[in-house]
Amino acid sequence: MKPAEFASLNGQCAVVTGSSSGIGRAMALEFAAAGADVVLHCRQNLAAAEELRRQIVGLGRQAEIVAADLGRECELATFVDRVWSVWNRVDIWVNNAGADLLTGPESRLEYAKKLQTLLDVDVRATMLLSRLAGPRMRAAGGGVMLNIGWDQADRGMEGDSGELFAAAKNAIMGFSRALALSLAPEVRVNCIAPGWIRTAWGRQAAESWQQRVLRETPLRRWGEPEDVAATARFLASPAAAFITGQVIAVNGGAVR
Repeated sequence: MKPAEFASLNGQCAVVTGSSSGIGRAMALEFAAAGADVVLHCRQNLAAAEELRRQIVGLGRQAEIVAADLGRECELATFVDRVWSVWNRVDIWVNNAGADLLTGPESRLEYAKKLQTLLDVDVRATMLLSRLAGPRMRAAGGGVMLNIGWDQADRGMEGDSGELFAAAKNAIMGFSRALALSLAPEVRVNCIAPGWIRTAWGRQAAESWQQRVLRETPLRRWGEPEDVAATARFLASPAAAFITGQVIAVNGGAVR
């Protein structure tokens, strides 16, 4: 097999929620580089989404933007309808959108409100979008769904953020395993659990955090969004045809 053919997504239509920045942006670009057309999603950063759309078109693929606030349950069904209307099919659905409790305005919320935000955006949206999109993909003959967990969710991390993200991401990881059974054999469902990935918070984290990442990661570096994107490409491709119901850690070997 030629390297260019490995994990090819030629002719596929992919959806990546939360794709205007960070890991979602990297996945959208990786899918396009692998041959897929991509529906991009943002809540309000249309400028960043449009710049990403232009990059994907520059790669020779098609891309469209569908904006929605996935924290609002009333928008979810409409969002799925609008996504399907783009090309009347979806082969790959990635639930990547999540609340930014570390660098965004939500970082200033009190604990209980942070919890509600995570439950609304990360957990409820992932579950309900999956239940809206999954049966459509199954009825069309198949597809792949990917969700995003967290590698420390099931072993714990101290502090408010550790507690909050552990609760939310463990829910997603468990749901992904169960959904894989519900949608089999037509639709494969897997969950990626990133470790220390250098997104917006990682780029500005204090030196103490920079050193902690190196101590806790056997490969002695931050992960990059592209590391997660490469895993997503593999899991979405025919190369992973016998993989479903799994939580795949992308964390440089961290086991603490």
